[in-house]
Amino acid sequence: MLILLFASAFNTICAQSVPHLKTLRQKLAENKADTVKADLLLELGRYYLNKPGELTSDMDSAFLFNKQARQLSTTLKYTAGISQSMVLESQVYREKGDNIKAKKLTQHALQYAQKYHLLKQTADSWLALSDFYGIENDELAERIKLTEMAIPLYERAGYKKEQADSLKSLGDYYHLQADNAKALKLLEQSLNIYTSIRYKEIQGVYDLLGYLNARTGNDVLALKYGLLAVKTAGQVKDTTMQLCTIYNRLAITYNGLKKADEAYYYYQKALGVAQRYKAVDAIQQIKFNQIILMMGIHKPGQSLKELTEVVTKYPPNQNTRLKITSLSLFAKIYMDMKQLPKAKRFVDSLLYYYTDFGKEFGYAPFVNEPIIRYYFLSGQLAGAYPYLKTNDSLARLRHNLTTIAANELMWSKVDSVSGKLTGALQHYQQYKKVSDSLKNIDQKKQISTLQYQFDIDNKNRDILVLKQNGLLQKNRINREMAIRNIVLGGLVILMIFLGLVYSRYNVKKRSNILLTQKQNEINNQNQVLVKLLNEKEWLLKEIHHRVKNNLQIVISLLNTQSAYLENEDALQAIKNSQHRMHAMSLIHQKLYQSDNVGTIDMSVYIHELVEYLSESFNRDKNVVMNINVIPVKLAVSQAVPLGLILNEAISNAIKYAFKETGKGSIDIKLQPLQNEKYLLCIADNGRGLPDGFDPYNISSLGMSLMLGLCQQLDGEFFLENSSGLRVCVTFKAMEFNNLGAEIS
Repeated sequence: MLILLFASAFNTICAQSVPHLKTLRQKLAENKADTVKADLLLELGRYYLNKPGELTSDMDSAFLFNKQARQLSTTLKYTAGISQSMVLESQVYREKGDNIKAKKLTQHALQYAQKYHLLKQTADSWLALSDFYGIENDELAERIKLTEMAIPLYERAGYKKEQADSLKSLGDYYHLQADNAKALKLLEQSLNIYTSIRYKEIQGVYDLLGYLNARTGNDVLALKYGLLAVKTAGQVKDTTMQLCTIYNRLAITYNGLKKADEAYYYYQKALGVAQRYKAVDAIQQIKFNQIILMMGIHKPGQSLKELTEVVTKYPPNQNTRLKITSLSLFAKIYMDMKQLPKAKRFVDSLLYYYTDFGKEFGYAPFVNEPIIRYYFLSGQLAGAYPYLKTNDSLARLRHNLTTIAANELMWSKVDSVSGKLTGALQHYQQYKKVSDSLKNIDQKKQISTLQYQFDIDNKNRDILVLKQNGLLQKNRINREMAIRNIVLGGLVILMIFLGLVYSRYNVKKRSNILLTQKQNEINNQNQVLVKLLNEKEWLLKEIHHRVKNNLQIVISLLNTQSAYLENEDALQAIKNSQHRMHAMSLIHQKLYQSDNVGTIDMSVYIHELVEYLSESFNRDKNVVMNINVIPVKLAVSQAVPLGLILNEAISNAIKYAFKETGKGSIDIKLQPLQNEKYLLCIADNGRGLPDGFDPYNISSLGMSLMLGLCQQLDGEFFLENSSGLRVCVTFKAMEFNNLGAEIS
């Protein structure tokens, strides 16, 4: 029997499930500017890209969210986010129809991901690149090649769902190449991975496994997986175009089992989904399959009427596959009606297509079978043999038992009429052997058991629904009775309440007078507290002011003392102490000048400290200071050690890094990390540290001071001695709750 073998061709247009828009927006509002927010912006972009329909506004929204994700990822130097945004941008342009620009963007995304060794993003780029190729011939081979490059990357990166998705797609591609054995192996691997991670939406894998088992003659597994696909789709509430594919393939399986009623039922369900999504290609193919079903139950007149209506309403146009299918069906229907002259016109067209498509497995049965049958019915027996041989070699190459059996039976008939009785007997025996292996008694029993179990499950589900409806009805009646009783009780209570209202009125009046008096007392106390708070803040600022002045006095005293010293080491020690005093003095100055007496704006503080150090050392313009500091406010207990670390690192860089060249640059960075941590780095491009330098085993006061201050911050201190020296401290920002907590 002729079956529409390319039933999966419209599987690629299945709508993707998308996360709920409200949930995404809520999460986006709750997150600050970090990598999580960048990922959420990308997810929103994908939501609008994959949203059903082709609205321009959706593409604009996808582009806007992707742009925001790219900007944030670039600011955070989040390479994975940048790579994903590149892929998403290419997909938006592809959806808009600009394939040339989309492909260039995808290639650029691939290069970027490979440059930064991003395994998952490289795999994503390979798959995005595969979407630019079709599902036939050389283009399908290229699509397979690119998908095979992505799978091991997902496995190495630990992305099991993406690995399973890619294996499923690859299995589908090999099925389109008619390499059913390899397709089944890949799909079983995909199913195992999905099962291991407890992924529930596996109806698509079940569907493909069922369809491929039907192609290879295993009707038991075909029906088992087909029914599992329907059951799973119902459990996960799948309403996408994938449901159309599932119904269509299960109908094909039932058609192969000669269960016309069940086949027609699922064809109709598939058609309903396709019509809801206005998927013309899917509608055409399902209609063709229904016509094949009618031909199988010997209704040629109705089949011809339906086929004429389909090609009139949905003309194949430039779709070669649908054109060959319609020609093949017209030829077979007219032969069923014993109208060979009319059938010949369509057979002649198929002979024209034979050169290009008669030896290609996906098209061969539609081209060859009507030609063979026509030559047999018209008595041109010699003409049938080349096409019988072609069909046989293709079917055996792909181990398609259904096609082998049908071809052997036809070969037996041609040999019998030609007088080749030995050949006829041999081919008939081959037909019986293959046919019996397809339809043995055990399989029929297993198929009946599967169908029975599926029917039982459906009935149990219907019973459960009826019970739930009955329970809802009972609850509704109970609720109505409760409402009635509440209303009656409410009337009684209302009468009692009205009686109490008057008595309570007088009590409330007296209470209001007392409350007014207490409120006045509270207001007076609040005024006193506000005054005390203002005085406290003024005192704190005054303390910081005096501390700053005292530190300045100490700096001046040290400066005066240095005038009486001639020892260079002593002078240098005093100078270093003055810098340290100034670093602390500057913090107290910022505190009494600010409205917030508990935190320091580090971006302003660092700029002023660097400017002071530059002037103190009479820095030449050849030493460039590059400051890249985010606006962050820190408590005094953290600002002081950070200021001293900055003072030590910058002073050392200015004094020692550029002794030989006299010029260079110093980069000061304060950047956020994950988990509310920050990174402070002071890097120069000078001569660096000498070989064998051990910061934990030296007598340098500056290095000891930096290590001690880092411990005070409960942070991590490390040095990098490559193309200069890089002094870095990572620490976690202290939570600053209130002024009293900081003072204590």
